[in-house]
Amino acid sequence: MSRFAGRVAVITGGGTGIGRATALVLAEQGADVVVVSNVADQAEAVAAEVRGLGRNSVARVVDVTDIAAVEALAAEVDVQFGRTDILVTCAGVMGARKFLTETTSAEWRTTMSVNLDGTFYCIKAFLPGMLARDSGRIITLSSASGKLPAALNSDYAASKHGVIGLTKALALELGLLGKHGITANTLCPGPIDTPMMDAIADHFGKPGASRDDFRARAARNIQKRLLDPQEVAHMAAYLASDEARGVTGQAMNICGGLILH
Repeated sequence: MSRFAGRVAVITGGGTGIGRATALVLAEQGADVVVVSNVADQAEAVAAEVRGLGRNSVARVVDVTDIAAVEALAAEVDVQFGRTDILVTCAGVMGARKFLTETTSAEWRTTMSVNLDGTFYCIKAFLPGMLARDSGRIITLSSASGKLPAALNSDYAASKHGVIGLTKALALELGLLGKHGITANTLCPGPIDTPMMDAIADHFGKPGASRDDFRARAARNIQKRLLDPQEVAHMAAYLASDEARGVTGQAMNICGGLILH
């Protein structure tokens, strides 16, 4: 399938979970992929999987909280690939998972730096090329927590609310600029079967309880299941496609009915 033939996608947080799944789905549909992670082995493993699908792919180790490093990445992609057509910002951390009064300022700052600042830095670095061509797709990763916050989740929820606001504001600005060939949307996954879910299970799990016990309790949506990362990846692929050219400024739920608005 060549839905994205000739197009270049940059995916942050591409070494695991939703980022990895998105890299592979886009590659299966014809895209070349730059896999960005802060873990070299994970990034290279996914880039190798993409190359195994017959697409061009490179792995890059970048800290998304370092704007100079992100800007250098954007410049490098322009030189090596000629442009970036699709930007998917999957890099994220789970947050402190504590009562607000117990969350330290350092923990708050780390969560905001990765989840919100990192998203802003990536958009700021890759958007100018899209503006010059009036063509591109920006897909950010929020969360169900960006719409439906929970206790013991204040820093994460705040960061993901921020991603939604940032993305919607960007869509409005693109409209003001008359850049209708660029769309900006965000994805709001509910509980997903990813390594982050395991980390949350390890953090909150009761003594003697297995990760599966926690997963069963986390699957509190209408469908009573954790979703697969590929389900989010396929929504990202739709938003990146020509078919979705009229979809912008949206926060799309992929949550098994956890959120109904």
